[in-house]
Amino acid sequence: LENLAARASSELLITSTSFPTLFTLDPTAKNPTLTGVVTFPNANALLGIGEIRPDVFAVVAAEINTTTLTATPGSAFIWTVDFTVSGTPKTTQAASIPQAGLANGLCALPGNPDVVLVADSVLGVAWGANVRTGAVSVFLEDVAMTPIGASDPDAPPLGINGLHAQGGELYFTNSQRGTFSRIPLAGGTVQQFATDLGLLDDFALDGEGRAWLATNPGSLTLIDPATNAELVVVNTTLNEPSSAAFGRVGGNPTKTLFVTTRG
Repeated sequence: LENLAARASSELLITSTSFPTLFTLDPTAKNPTLTGVVTFPNANALLGIGEIRPDVFAVVAAEINTTTLTATPGSAFIWTVDFTVSGTPKTTQAASIPQAGLANGLCALPGNPDVVLVADSVLGVAWGANVRTGAVSVFLEDVAMTPIGASDPDAPPLGINGLHAQGGELYFTNSQRGTFSRIPLAGGTVQQFATDLGLLDDFALDGEGRAWLATNPGSLTLIDPATNAELVVVNTTLNEPSSAAFGRVGGNPTKTLFVTTRG
């Protein structure tokens, strides 16, 4: 499993790099079952997902090689999935990112529900994609987003991976560098909070501004940007964690953190 997002209904939406199918899981059910919701064409994987409007989500679909960690050129698309309609959710191919090296994490741009930000782990940039017009351009780029100069030469050649916007800042992980950083959404200087954390994937931000990072091979790391405090809250018990998200009840976030794994 690759990424997840929580609906106001408490259900989780889950993506996988093994299938182009968006799955749902109800964690409140007695026996939660992973169920396919919709399968996307011309793709073999789904990656980042995020809510752009109430119960409307954007998701990255692409053809990728999980061995080489590369994507087929021109295969990256942003789809929207609208759960506000009755019956089967409405899907729309909203934008294409033909220049993408590997479109990965996705988040909404606060204050503009038409724009999503997409991490390109190979090129080391954050794309901005307008899901209404289809326009795509580089939104932010910095050397801190690239895999260049990583301390671990054996790590996969992936730079920026997970990204989330909060408080006028874009927070992001860099997988190969093992760093967690932020940069103003308006552009500016990158502030780095941690280095050499290991192979970082996606993460969740809580209401206090703290980050809960999926840290490979088997940990969950908590970082407080306000104090630079760092704590491994789960160690070795997670099998290749890939993302994290807080649950929701009645549209409000809970204190329950859900983590997807590849193992």
